[in-house]
Amino acid sequence: MNFGSIKIRLVLPFYPQFSFRDPNMSAIAKSTSPVAPVATESRDWTKASTLELQSGSEDESDVLNAKAKERRRRKQVKREEKQRREEAERRAREEAEARAREQAEAEQKAREEAERQACEQAEKDRVEVQRRAAEVAARQRVLAQEALKKRAREELEAGPSGDRSDNAR
Repeated sequence: MNFGSIKIRLVLPFYPQFSFRDPNMSAIAKSTSPVAPVATESRDWTKASTLELQSGSEDESDVLNAKAKERRRRKQVKREEKQRREEAERRAREEAEARAREQAEAEQKAREEAERQACEQAEKDRVEVQRRAAEVAARQRVLAQEALKKRAREELEAGPSGDRSDNAR
């Protein structure tokens, strides 16, 4: 508006809830040519404010596009972090399962080794018992043979009658 020598530029603020686009348009058309500056010489305030709003809406759409890109990027980062976390958890589970399997195998081997050693010890004990029994049987045979030899000597010494007391009379 022009009031004598004072020029006032009227700019309406951008409210996203109010759209100045044609509802039949599917997207905002962006021009590659720069928007003309507000015509201060124009006495039509609607034309000046429309030009200002158009340039603001293009800036707003760029800002909105940048924000949308940033949101998509953050979502992608979150998805990647979630995948890395899940992969780390999966690896940790697999490692824990592997350690548990290894521990179970080690315990099984220890049990088998203990059983083997117990069987070996039982076999050694059985062999030792048999050896001692054989020694005892051998001693008994030797003693029995010595007793037979002693009786045979005594019988020979006793003479034909077989009674020693008869010889003494």
